[in-house]
Amino acid sequence: MAAVGEPARATALEVDEPAWRTLEYFALTRALIASALVLSVVALGSGPAGWHATPVAIGSLVYFALSALLAVVAIYVRQRFFAQVALQIAVDLIVISSLLMLGGGSRTGVTILYLLPLAGASLLLPTSAVFFVCALAVLALLIDAVLRLLDLEGSSAIVFQAGLYGAALFAVAALLRFLASRLAAQERLAQSRGRMIENQLEINRLVIAQMEQGAIVVDSATRVRANNRAARVLLGLGAEAQLTGRQLTEFETLAPLSAAFQRWIADLAQRGEARSESTVALPDLKLRARFVRPQTTSSDEFAIFLEDVRRVEERAQQLKLAAMGRLTASIAHEIRNPLGAIGHAAQLLCEDVRDPSAQRLASIVRENTQRLNRLVDDVLRAARREPPLGDDIELASYLAAWRDEFVRDRGLDPALVALDAAPGLRVRFEHSHLRQVLYNLVDNALRYASGRPGSVQLLAEAAPDERASAYLWIFDDGPGVTADMSANLFEPFFSTGARGTGLGLYMAREFCIVNRAELAHAVRRGSERAGFVIRLSPGAGARLDTAGFLDTMPPP
Repeated sequence: MAAVGEPARATALEVDEPAWRTLEYFALTRALIASALVLSVVALGSGPAGWHATPVAIGSLVYFALSALLAVVAIYVRQRFFAQVALQIAVDLIVISSLLMLGGGSRTGVTILYLLPLAGASLLLPTSAVFFVCALAVLALLIDAVLRLLDLEGSSAIVFQAGLYGAALFAVAALLRFLASRLAAQERLAQSRGRMIENQLEINRLVIAQMEQGAIVVDSATRVRANNRAARVLLGLGAEAQLTGRQLTEFETLAPLSAAFQRWIADLAQRGEARSESTVALPDLKLRARFVRPQTTSSDEFAIFLEDVRRVEERAQQLKLAAMGRLTASIAHEIRNPLGAIGHAAQLLCEDVRDPSAQRLASIVRENTQRLNRLVDDVLRAARREPPLGDDIELASYLAAWRDEFVRDRGLDPALVALDAAPGLRVRFEHSHLRQVLYNLVDNALRYASGRPGSVQLLAEAAPDERASAYLWIFDDGPGVTADMSANLFEPFFSTGARGTGLGLYMAREFCIVNRAELAHAVRRGSERAGFVIRLSPGAGARLDTAGFLDTMPPP
């Protein structure tokens, strides 16, 4: 029986707990009514000479004994549901009909006891069975009336009275069945809604437990009522830390959060309203805390939602980088056509002119056009994250050739850029990529250098650990980088110059990443000079461990 009111459609294995509970209540009610019937019979049958064992009294005692026995069976024996229901109703019909015939017919008031089996049938049996039980009760009334009429114990009015009782029983049975059906429907609806609420609560718990945003429920005294794993992790307490039942003020590291919440509570109490969002800074962790009050004014609980601002900034950075990549690829593609035309014109000019100086100028145009074309290809490959060629480079000779080319193209004094490269250092880096990285870094150094000889220095040295091949430093004697600027040095479009694009250092870092190297700004260990360093690593996936070979950043 899936629900009360439709038991005939289910097997005994399908009878649910509410149906058994209804049967227990019905059995206990029968036992209670039977005990009341016994007490009334005993009270009415007692006289000066004592109690007389009349047939009605004996029948009442038998009825009480059977009702009590069936009640015990219904409570402790959870088997053969419909057999128990049928047995209890059959006992009611037989005993009540016997009492009716032994006690003098319907005039004794025994007829009202037929409401007991009718009520039980309405609650536990289908509609057809209910009216079948009612028909049996009415048939017993009519048989009793006819027998008394034949024995000349009453007039024809007794048959009419029995008919009225029968009609009343049918009406009461129909009403009880209707009410029982409505009750069963409401119970099924309540059970369904209860299961839906339980499922929804379980889903809510699962969502809250798995969400990246931290959630804490606290009272006005900052005592935590509930929290999720993300909140504990964001607050630096550990995933398995016990936070429920404790106050936020107990944690020294959470003092900014508890202070901001208490200010919000005070503001809410004074003005009846307050800002629903407040940014809170915690040691080593930047959080955004949003305080929310439930809509019910009687609630003494408040919700705190925590969000890691760094993740928001990372998502924004990813979107910005994606947009910048598409823009860079589009610009690089459009530059190819004019570069091709310039290169073709320079080649024709070299073939037509005979003046050596003109030929030299035309060759310079042609070389730089080819270099720009290679740069466009490199930018497109870096945007697509294509693997580099991995050229084998002898660092000292490569840097010397590159410096000569750089000072020639820029028209600089060769003494301006000093070079100190240990011989025999070999690294794997694509030629064009390393050339462009050096152009960007040295151009940046020249922008802030004093211009004296040796104001810009290239230093190549062997790596102090086995994870790298060499370290390539770029120093200048400029004012240096402040601590505030160091966090954004390699961000796209970040520039300290009014005319800078903010893409040079970003592209240099991207080229290094593609070649399994890493670019950073730090202080060289053993000296006080700060500059850019390229960690040239021979292995794939190596990352820069600044604690292993670099000192801390210089003070601003």
